[in-house]
Amino acid sequence: MHNLVTYTLHQDEVLPANDAVFYQYITAANGVFVRAENDFVDACLRVTAPLPPGIMIRGLQPLMGWLRLKVPKIPFAILEQAVTDAQDTHNLDETLYYVTWKNGRYRLHKPADQQGTVAAVRSHTVETDKLIVMDIHSHGRSAPFFSPTDDHDETRLRFYGVIGSLDNVPRFKFRLGIYGHWMEVPMAALFHMESRNKATYAWL
Repeated sequence: MHNLVTYTLHQDEVLPANDAVFYQYITAANGVFVRAENDFVDACLRVTAPLPPGIMIRGLQPLMGWLRLKVPKIPFAILEQAVTDAQDTHNLDETLYYVTWKNGRYRLHKPADQQGTVAAVRSHTVETDKLIVMDIHSHGRSAPFFSPTDDHDETRLRFYGVIGSLDNVPRFKFRLGIYGHWMEVPMAALFHMESRNKATYAWL
């Protein structure tokens, strides 16, 4: 029988194998962590606040979280493609994109059924496709940030991104989601930071 979620104590120096279908909670000397793995990423992140200095849970081993990509970094051209399309959207309405990995290649998909406004975007297309590495949505003229609505919706094991300030110099935020737990991820950890348009992206 396969357990969807499992729980383990980090008592030995070597962490036991992950035996969960979806994710596993690990209680370590320095807090509680969640770990999960799919075809694209292997990750473990802390889900409790750090313990005060000098305080540890006795009898357990400390743990460091990790983030390991199992596929190549995403070409920056994929993000540029999303930015260009979002900037061309009427009234800079919010727009949704999926970054997929298949046959050794990344592709950007824009769901045809999406309905966007200046404050939200909805779509059902591709949402359950296991090949999705990241989904990205735009914020039009607003700064990029993850809203409470995003926290409610972004509950898969997947990377998530927000594009903002599209009427000026585009800005971005990215995070890894592990079934309702999140960790912010630097852009350089996910993308090949190379572009022929450095004048447009002044921060590159």
